[in-house]
Amino acid sequence: MSMFKLKCNQDEMLEMLSSQLMFAEEAVTAGVYATFQDTGFFASSRHVVIGYVGLTNRNRLIAIRAGMLKTEPFSTDLSYITKIKVKKTLFGMWQVYLEYFAERAYKLKFTVSPKILGAKFPNQRANTDYLIQTLQGCSPAGR
Repeated sequence: MSMFKLKCNQDEMLEMLSSQLMFAEEAVTAGVYATFQDTGFFASSRHVVIGYVGLTNRNRLIAIRAGMLKTEPFSTDLSYITKIKVKKTLFGMWQVYLEYFAERAYKLKFTVSPKILGAKFPNQRANTDYLIQTLQGCSPAGR
């Protein structure tokens, strides 16, 4: 599914994030709408795609980034995060940069806004607060 086919509402977000669950009793505890940026040397600040980020009750971070042609899933246990930076931007949004190791080293950068216009994401503020609190608490320096 491409970003042009996304409906961008809470029901679709929970459905897409639930497809990333790995265990029978696992559930999404906090799902948020997010924008993803590229990382690396040739990354452009102009290339931004939309997607969803969520936390599960098994301490896993799951994400789906919707590109121009297809969606790209991400998932990791919070204990596998090797580097994390969480900072508040000028307009009250939260920018998260993290690195984790699965089969290889992955880098993920996304921005979450606690306020989304319209009523399509009614729990965005509460879920953003929970997500940021959890990510700040799992920083490798704080372990």
